[in-house]
Amino acid sequence: MLLHNDDQQMLADSAQRYLERGYGSAARAAATADAHGCPPARWAEFAELGWLALPIPAEAAGAAGLGGSVADLCALAEPLGQALVVEPWLASAVLGAGLLADAAPADLASDWLPALAVDIGGVACIASGQADGGFLLHGDKALAPGAAGADAWLLLACLSHANPSKPRELGLFLVDAATPGALAKPGVLVDGQHAATIHLDGASVAAPLRRGPADQMLQMVERSLDRATLVQGAELVGAMAQALKITLAYLKTRRQFGRAIADNQVVQHRLVDLHVEIEEARAITRAAAATFDSAGDDAARRRWCAAAKACVAQAALHVWEESVQLHGAIGMTEACEIGAYVKRLAVGTMLYGDLPFHLDRLADLSLPSQA
Repeated sequence: MLLHNDDQQMLADSAQRYLERGYGSAARAAATADAHGCPPARWAEFAELGWLALPIPAEAAGAAGLGGSVADLCALAEPLGQALVVEPWLASAVLGAGLLADAAPADLASDWLPALAVDIGGVACIASGQADGGFLLHGDKALAPGAAGADAWLLLACLSHANPSKPRELGLFLVDAATPGALAKPGVLVDGQHAATIHLDGASVAAPLRRGPADQMLQMVERSLDRATLVQGAELVGAMAQALKITLAYLKTRRQFGRAIADNQVVQHRLVDLHVEIEEARAITRAAAATFDSAGDDAARRRWCAAAKACVAQAALHVWEESVQLHGAIGMTEACEIGAYVKRLAVGTMLYGDLPFHLDRLADLSLPSQA
């Protein structure tokens, strides 16, 4: 397994100390109870720690970015996952800000990147061109993490054309959340993270940051999504490791037939299997992050990302199932600590592509075409 370098280990250790000192269940509940899932004071602390600047390229104009690699982001993500952080660091600082830095002109990026209040939507939107050069957006984007509290959103939309035979084009739009006709309907996921459905009903926006043929635009966005997918995988590895730690501690104290459950050899074998799966998921995630940072081959980057998320999702599914099974009925209650980790792992296996999605993607990228 690839090990963290000294800087990455210091980053992970400092994050873990901060979270152990001040981010327990009460802080997590407060974040979930917040209207936007992100208390301003806590977000400001993340900024002071440099976590919000870490994903931003150092050369981004005026943004004071730290230019962290994907491996650096994964090093930070593991302790965040271990603590079940609710605030939308991944959706905003990693995915949204990363894409904005890639797509926006330098002057516009410098205005928005320091705020780190962006999110990315899908292509279920239509953009109609206007005489003044602007566009009107119509459509919906469901379950955008962190969108309700964002100052702006990044949204992909299909550009409508009078000529239906013209090749399909997509545009990437920066939409101010205060724009008339744009509305975020907030909601809370089962694990306490906030997400929103963005409804666009004739929202008037400026020209897109980028526009072009659908395949080219999707390739640009895919790179940002792959980056976020790997970082989210590292978060899940942290959550899995903590879930196993909690389960082991419970089995050492819970007694049946006069001895601790953990003394049963069959139980020990199951715990070892979980440990091996978690370490495999950690190893492939770190290897994929290293490949992302170094490879100029987009195909290799896609294969590694698909393989890593498939491995992480499969391990997460097994960990949360076994955690509940080994705890017994108490593992399904709100009072039991493991319950929060089970919910995070269940949600995490679905975000940024589930297991079947990434297995299919890996097969398509790895096997020769039969056409």
